[in-house]
Amino acid sequence: MSAKTAKRIYGLPESAKGGFGFLLFLFTISGATGLVFQIVWLYRLALLFGNAVYATSATLAAFFLGLAAGGWFWGKMASRVQRPLTLYGLLELGIALSAVLWLYGWQVYQNHYADLVAALPASRPVLTTTKLIFSMTLLLLPTSFMGGTLPILVHYVGRMKWGPARRGTLLYAFNTLGAAIGVLFAGFYFMAQYGVNATYLLAMGLAAFTGLMAVVIDRLVSTEISAPTKALSAPSPKRASDRRMKNGALGEPPFSYMEMRLLAIVTGLLALALETLWFRMFAQVLQNSVYSFSAILIVFLLAIGLGGVVAHFLIRLQFPSRQTMKTLLIIGAILIGLSPFLFDELTRGLNYIALRASWPLYLWNIFTLGAIIVFPPVLLVGAVFPYLLKIAPDIEHSPGKITGRLVLFNSLGSTLGPILAGFVLLNTIGLWASIQLIAFTYIALALYLDRPARSLSHWKSTVVGSLLFFIVMLILAPPLVKLKKGEQLLHLWQGSDGMVSVVKSENNLEMRLDNYYTLGDTRSALVEQMQGHIPLFIHPQPKQILFLGMGTGITAGAALKHPVERVVTVELIGNVIHAAQQYFSPWTNGLFRDFRVRIIADDARNYLLGSREQFDVIIGDLFTPWHAGTGSMYTVEHFRQARSRLAPKGIFVQWLPLYQLTPQSFYTIAKSFAEVFETVTLWRADFSFVKATAALVGQSAGAKLQHDALLQNVRYILSTRNDPSSENQHHMAGLFYMGNLQALGAHLSNVPLNTDDRRTIEFHAPILSQEANAGKKSYIVGTELEALLQRLRDNLPPHQDPYLSELPDAERIYVEVGFFYYQYLQAKALGQTEKASRLRARILELAPSFLNSASPEG
Repeated sequence: MSAKTAKRIYGLPESAKGGFGFLLFLFTISGATGLVFQIVWLYRLALLFGNAVYATSATLAAFFLGLAAGGWFWGKMASRVQRPLTLYGLLELGIALSAVLWLYGWQVYQNHYADLVAALPASRPVLTTTKLIFSMTLLLLPTSFMGGTLPILVHYVGRMKWGPARRGTLLYAFNTLGAAIGVLFAGFYFMAQYGVNATYLLAMGLAAFTGLMAVVIDRLVSTEISAPTKALSAPSPKRASDRRMKNGALGEPPFSYMEMRLLAIVTGLLALALETLWFRMFAQVLQNSVYSFSAILIVFLLAIGLGGVVAHFLIRLQFPSRQTMKTLLIIGAILIGLSPFLFDELTRGLNYIALRASWPLYLWNIFTLGAIIVFPPVLLVGAVFPYLLKIAPDIEHSPGKITGRLVLFNSLGSTLGPILAGFVLLNTIGLWASIQLIAFTYIALALYLDRPARSLSHWKSTVVGSLLFFIVMLILAPPLVKLKKGEQLLHLWQGSDGMVSVVKSENNLEMRLDNYYTLGDTRSALVEQMQGHIPLFIHPQPKQILFLGMGTGITAGAALKHPVERVVTVELIGNVIHAAQQYFSPWTNGLFRDFRVRIIADDARNYLLGSREQFDVIIGDLFTPWHAGTGSMYTVEHFRQARSRLAPKGIFVQWLPLYQLTPQSFYTIAKSFAEVFETVTLWRADFSFVKATAALVGQSAGAKLQHDALLQNVRYILSTRNDPSSENQHHMAGLFYMGNLQALGAHLSNVPLNTDDRRTIEFHAPILSQEANAGKKSYIVGTELEALLQRLRDNLPPHQDPYLSELPDAERIYVEVGFFYYQYLQAKALGQTEKASRLRARILELAPSFLNSASPEG
């Protein structure tokens, strides 16, 4: 590019040609680095504060409050510094250095969290407030440095005479586009390949690189730039007046400072609230993995970033400012209001997106859906804040100072947005009404800007008309729950942590989360009960029981059939507790009224971290492996934390949905489990070959299955438990024993672990699952499960299994019976008559009376 071309396009002095382009490059890297930091902070703090939405929102609030404080402070300081580009570089270096301090503070908090919980009153609001204060303290330094980068650079651009009005919008746009690149890079590649720690170190390195380059560049060009003058720091009244006249073209009154502050804070609030609401909307039809949310976030950030580019060109076209702002807000509001209808139409009535598609095609469908629904309205409303940077020089402040003020108010609004949407709007008026309210507020903001040019009566009638329009749209809004033929929606609870529904069909009640995640149903009550019974069969004297996850409550209720002293149930989603108590109480064995039971609404990992209690048996519920956040329930660190809460001879049981796991994911979880427990065995709760479940049971070294304990515990749930003649009857618990994990040693040798750093399940399970849906891989059901059972039996037969060495032969034989019984049921279902006959004969040979007394087949 020639010097003349650079000067014409960028407005640069020839001696500084290319300088602004390089500045854009640095600020793009800065945006990418900032989002990478944010992602890692959320990942780490979620483990300490819990994945509960209150804790996550507290972390986001702390992040944006730091940005607000930084924008205000450094914007105020901008006009006082002689070398703003050097200061910008020092801020970037400060981000890198304070990130190191963050690691130290995070480790201290993790080590002393249990002490903190013990010292505080037993009050969730108190604990949440304490977490918020801590997260604010931990994030204050790096985020305040981040908040100061834009005001300082805008001031520098003003000093260079590059025109802050136009160049400020490009700085904002490229920084936001960089943020989208950061999400793409970290969320889709780097964290999956190299782990959370390596990603954090990379972000620190990029921040340091950006800072050093800014300092070096400032030294190189400083001799060619004139010293700052008062006139450049703060526009004279005459120059400001001239600009106001231009902005007030066509009879428009100029924007006031109050209007600018209002636009900054309200648009920040609405944008982040809308992002929260749209995430909930897309969750109804998506896999809801880390990739799904990253894809929507990338589209959102790209739209905001390109909104800055739109603002830049609108400024160059010199349209009247007030009219331009009103147009952006009104058209954006209309598109936002139409988004529920467009979403329903494109998903064909809330159908699951690309269920059978390959992984690349699945991602393409997500990005396409986001591009059609999210991109256009966000592009328009996302242009509002950068457009304010054009108006900023019209106020009698330096560009850096007024930009800092706008960052302050915009970040304050961004702090309030997710809280308002997640904890107020969704819980009170629901998803569709919340989106319509956001749309109407954008309209109201546009009408407020229009008030100087309209009469009061005209303004009121316009507001009423707009309100009626959105009320009609709300009445016509599509349903939120996808129902099959013959199903009836009994109740729907809406919240920022998911849509919980109870659906009735013939002879069945089902609880769902976000349409396509079944949390339990009454048709499977027997299986859910067995998921509670089997762990209590194994322990010789189970008295103190902890359930991680509740669902319908049927599993936890089964524990009350045993002579337990205390049952603690921890459930992440509060509305799941309400749904279970209101609709599933008849199947929970008095769970919600038994004095021995304590039900806690909290994140399971967070509860374990903050608890000092000891339990005989800890039971982990079935957690959808590819769901965002649940991968942390299968990590080595979580298993270690659970073991630390076990009493002597205690057992930890983790149930696995085999019908949602590919062999690769199963082996990763199994190996991670075996990293913590010396003795690991596999058990089942049913003989289904379509929706099979299995439990990893972890015990200390040398643990063996005790026959006397089995015989005693089984009788607690059998109708013969008070019948003396039943003393010599077999308990047949071996039917549910699948095998010893030692038998899979060769298959686990080269399998990666799932840790808090290398989140193999969270990043790989979604891909493997989608490939299984597309038929390119398989879940552990049917013949795949049969192959697993065969491998367990061949490599370590029941008579050689040290875990079964204390069982009499008459009981050990039922392990073999269970193996053949599964194959028998599958062969019958598949119409393989000859195979079924052979298997039946083998079962009768081992246990002649078994098939007569067996449970309903399957």
